[in-house]
Amino acid sequence: MMATATVTGTVLDVVAASLLVVGTAFTAIAAVGLFRMRDLYGRIHVATKPATLGVALTLTAAMLQVPFGARTLQLVVALVFQFWAIPAGSHMLGRAARAAGVAPAVPDVVDEYGDGDAGA
Repeated sequence: MMATATVTGTVLDVVAASLLVVGTAFTAIAAVGLFRMRDLYGRIHVATKPATLGVALTLTAAMLQVPFGARTLQLVVALVFQFWAIPAGSHMLGRAARAAGVAPAVPDVVDEYGDGDAGA
């Protein structure tokens, strides 16, 4: 019985470490992408997509390592908040930039808003 608990603990440790490494890689990609993107809209995209996935994987790794209970619930709440707040915030930033007249580095082929100044 003791060998099964040790194997299960080792498997959880390996899975958590893998999730942590992959989550850190996604977060690092997001950080590098912030410097590599040419315009505000690209930076919003790269700050949202890989960073959200990186935080989600890191929080999942933490959930596997803490004993089930209040700490796990706190991590689940943090994960749900990340999936809700980051996309909503980036959408609001994009809308505010569009309303302020910030033009993308590469003009849009189709202007979804129909105001005719997508490439301006």
